[in-house]
Amino acid sequence: MANVQTSAEKNAKAQQIAAAAWQLFSQHAFSDISMAMIAQQAGVAKGTLFNYYQSKESIFMTLLLTGYRDYFTTLAAEWTAKPVANAAQLKTRLVDQTRTLISDHATLVRLNALRGPVLESHADRAQTEQGRRNLYAANLALGRVVATQVPTTLSAAQASHLFVIQSAIISGLMNLTGLDQFNHTTLNVDFPAFQIDLTAEVCQTFGYYLDGILR
Repeated sequence: MANVQTSAEKNAKAQQIAAAAWQLFSQHAFSDISMAMIAQQAGVAKGTLFNYYQSKESIFMTLLLTGYRDYFTTLAAEWTAKPVANAAQLKTRLVDQTRTLISDHATLVRLNALRGPVLESHADRAQTEQGRRNLYAANLALGRVVATQVPTTLSAAQASHLFVIQSAIISGLMNLTGLDQFNHTTLNVDFPAFQIDLTAEVCQTFGYYLDGILR
């Protein structure tokens, strides 16, 4: 008799594979991770991976989209439990949250920087589209929570978009870090203007953006 998995069993296996890939990415560069490594880490046959994800990029795109979806859902709950009262408090909370995102969710932030230039070329389109729908719903829900607390300052759509801009600033500056290095080794040159303090400069840039939006 064929071994027919239930939907719950299939989801559990897919999550097991994704968790293994996440663990590897926290320790290795994306280019150094193979499907064979992920299979070994997950404790499954390499061929099993392709029953759930068509490519390495599909695995990591799923991790990215579900990671940010869950993060936005957590933020919405935190914002509900501890609301802000005005635009000044909103800016402070957003800048603090940006700092926390970079420091406490470094793997997710690294992964987001790969989305356009690396992951989309070989990620499964249908999986990606569904993942983005789920992420979009979480983003809108977070925006509604934030906007409800400062109704005279932002609409729900504007509040939701703040987190898109935040992500874009982080990824943009991340892609410009390390210009004084090549393949993780320091170049024999003096490029002080190329050096970036990621957290400080992201928070500063996002703060300037918020000043324009919230004034």
